[in-house]
Amino acid sequence: MTNATISFVTSTGGAKIIIAADSERNTDSAGREKTSFAYGETAYFRIYAENPDRLAVFATDGSLTSHGIFTEEVADENVSFIEESTAPSGKPVLTLNSFTWLGRELGAITRRSPYSVTCSETPRPSQGRIGTALISYRTAYALFGLKLTAKNRDTYPVLVYAEALNG
Repeated sequence: MTNATISFVTSTGGAKIIIAADSERNTDSAGREKTSFAYGETAYFRIYAENPDRLAVFATDGSLTSHGIFTEEVADENVSFIEESTAPSGKPVLTLNSFTWLGRELGAITRRSPYSVTCSETPRPSQGRIGTALISYRTAYALFGLKLTAKNRDTYPVLVYAEALNG
């Protein structure tokens, strides 16, 4: 039996791209998340990007299918403001829904860019003015599936490449 390994790579250009397995769609008959797949089964993955509808995605083998653009709510992601009033988000922020300070407050938090939020008061670590908050926001992703056919090798590496397109 062949052991296929799928690796994901993204362009080294300026656009940030995050690729993750789709835990909602990659489930077995009991509803548990799958981490391995039989040949002929589709493995689903999400690609988070500022413009998920503007991606080029290729695989070195197998059948790659696009299943559209979806949105999801990210709840209670922890962000910290130590030396700057800007903090990175884990996924691209379409809309910031809410924020909750944990302890010291540094004012309102707003979306600064697709991958960052900002607080209205400047942190000053030398004065003990630092903060951490939970943010909730809406993000978007492109959904893809990859299906492989059986191979006559002990191991079989497959590479999936994603790149953000300009424009």
